[in-house]
Amino acid sequence: MSAGQTEDAGQARDGGQPQDGAQAQDGVQVKEGGQAQAGGRAARLREKLLGPAVTGGGVAFLAIGLIDAIGTGMYLAGSALFFTKVVGLTASQVGIGLSVAGVLGLAAQPVIGWLADRWTPRKLLLLLNLYRACGFVAYVFADDFLSFLLIAAFLGVGEQAVFPIYQALAEQLAGADGRVAMMARMRVVFNVGFTLGGLLASIAIAVGTRGAFSAIVLGNAASFVAAALLLSRLRLRNPAAPAGQKAGPKTGQKAKKSPLRLVALRDLRYLAVAAVNGVLVLHIALLGIGVPLWVSEHTSAPKALVGLLLVVNTVLAVLFQVRASAGTENVAGGVRAMHRGAAALVGACALFALAGSDLPVAAVVAVLLLGLVLLTAGELYQSAGGWGLSYALAPDHSRAEYLATFNLGTSTQFVLGPTIVTVGVIGGGTAGWAVLGVVFLLAGALVGPLARAAEKRPALRPGAAEPEPAAASTA
Repeated sequence: MSAGQTEDAGQARDGGQPQDGAQAQDGVQVKEGGQAQAGGRAARLREKLLGPAVTGGGVAFLAIGLIDAIGTGMYLAGSALFFTKVVGLTASQVGIGLSVAGVLGLAAQPVIGWLADRWTPRKLLLLLNLYRACGFVAYVFADDFLSFLLIAAFLGVGEQAVFPIYQALAEQLAGADGRVAMMARMRVVFNVGFTLGGLLASIAIAVGTRGAFSAIVLGNAASFVAAALLLSRLRLRNPAAPAGQKAGPKTGQKAKKSPLRLVALRDLRYLAVAAVNGVLVLHIALLGIGVPLWVSEHTSAPKALVGLLLVVNTVLAVLFQVRASAGTENVAGGVRAMHRGAAALVGACALFALAGSDLPVAAVVAVLLLGLVLLTAGELYQSAGGWGLSYALAPDHSRAEYLATFNLGTSTQFVLGPTIVTVGVIGGGTAGWAVLGVVFLLAGALVGPLARAAEKRPALRPGAAEPEPAAASTA
């Protein structure tokens, strides 16, 4: 080999080393860039799934809801068997006790909302969870109708007010722009939790012993204790000052707390919107009672379809509740969602009535599935619209009290809904479905004018103070 050739070979070898190093460096950069892109995609996915819950205690808030829902799902699935097989009650006695609990819960809601304004929603929700835990532990020691009735009454006082307190806490966590989106995600979490709880309860039901049924009730109590523990550690980014409490920038001086006035109960325009919302909330009784009875007793569809329809409802609710809630943060958006919900419920009534006619079995199944889809759409849009309106029409000075008062419409449905659906709708056959459809149509038509009238109340003007009792009735 010549000297020139040797030098050229050396240059080639010398030049190859930096080239390999550059390629290695480029590879590291590509790898790091890929990791950054993957991390960015994961962050965007997390933000899309969690929305306003991605920061500021939102994940812990949803975890609290999940734990609560798992316990409640266990109880709902196994409570009837616990009361009849363990406590030894008749079905009518269970119905009477739970009705008494419902009425007491209805009456107590505005007062509990008022307390949440004074003590903060987080503190009151923590206390309510411990309160409920005590009540469900007491159920294990019930051995006759009287003890069951007393415990049911005790629980009823605090049970129904829990959801509006969750709602008030969601607003403190997510702010005005993210509160409805936060509640939509909480509803998704609830649906998942109810399903998981039902599956756990099915194991206890399969065992079928007294201890297994008692474990269902005690498991519910334990879920409330766990939720309370998480609430004790929940920290808000910008917690709102309790109503009636005014903290100065340096002194933290507190003003005198206002007396119990329950101004929301005298706010007739707000109550009118809550009442219309309560009519549309009848979809709950339709899904849980009306559809199963109608499918099994008044159509040619196989009875097993009932379970499939409930599964479809849960899956659709989990997948689309957040999307249905988009744009409902103000009055206009809330009214728009309520209009869509009412229209979907009217269509569902028409399809369920059609399913009771003389059609081939395959056609009946298809009609029922489509009706269930519309019923679920009505549920999703009504929920979103109800959250939006209850927030937007509630004055700042008594936020939790107003939210609890708005929930009276939903609670009334739990008391009256089963009777309305079984006697008025299912008992009336096709005519019953037609009447209910007209009721939904009227409710949808009224919600807009009523909400716009409520939006003009003096209590919603910027800087408005809590009204005196004499002025509250005309607000």
